[in-house]
Amino acid sequence: MGPSPSPVQGEPGKSHTRVTHVRWVVLGLIFLLSTITYLDRVNISIAARYITSEYGLTDVQMGKVFSAFILAYGLFQVPGGWLGDRFGPRVVLTCAVL
Repeated sequence: MGPSPSPVQGEPGKSHTRVTHVRWVVLGLIFLLSTITYLDRVNISIAARYITSEYGLTDVQMGKVFSAFILAYGLFQVPGGWLGDRFGPRVVLTCAVL
């Protein structure tokens, strides 16, 4: 057996991986999701006045509605991180969005 062929060598310090635009797509999707969640929070605070009068809620009850948004977000942080480590971020984020 002769010597094994050496890998193709290019300029030192240059990578030979193919550059893709996936990171920009992911960044765009993250920005879109952040914008949607921000708009949800803003809209519920604006709609609170109308929701309160329509359903006859007190300020305390409306505070519980606001807390439900925050509580759900907070409760799913740890399991979401664990699931992301276990199954990968793509799968978990795809399921979360769906």
